[in-house]
Amino acid sequence: MTPEQITLVQSSFERLGPQLPAMATRFYQELFTRDPALRPLFTTPLPEQEVRFAEKLTEIVQAMPRLDELLTHTRALGARHVGYGVRAADYRTLGDALLAALAAVLGDGFDPPTREAWALAYNLVAETMLEGAAAARPISS
Repeated sequence: MTPEQITLVQSSFERLGPQLPAMATRFYQELFTRDPALRPLFTTPLPEQEVRFAEKLTEIVQAMPRLDELLTHTRALGARHVGYGVRAADYRTLGDALLAALAAVLGDGFDPPTREAWALAYNLVAETMLEGAAAARPISS
């Protein structure tokens, strides 16, 4: 990601402001519409899960300029998600749901360069989460 793309992600995230909870709600609506089979993976009450998601997304967006910190954080996050039953194939659905939720809440502010920056950011996060997940899986014999 270029510094300009990081700035696009961070500035559009800041524009969410008080709409961050609405975006988190929309994310889960999008996610479960796209793949209802994912719903059972979320055992925490949905309002609490939405708060956790918003907090984690905030941490990730804030860490973006510090690549080492971001990658360490997202690898650990991926390792934890193995225990939740998240599969590698689910990451595409999650990314699509995130982009759709951001587009719905940001409206015209989610222009093509901003969408591309978010897609690149998500792909970076997903790739490192998958690395963390792979490292956390027990080796079967």
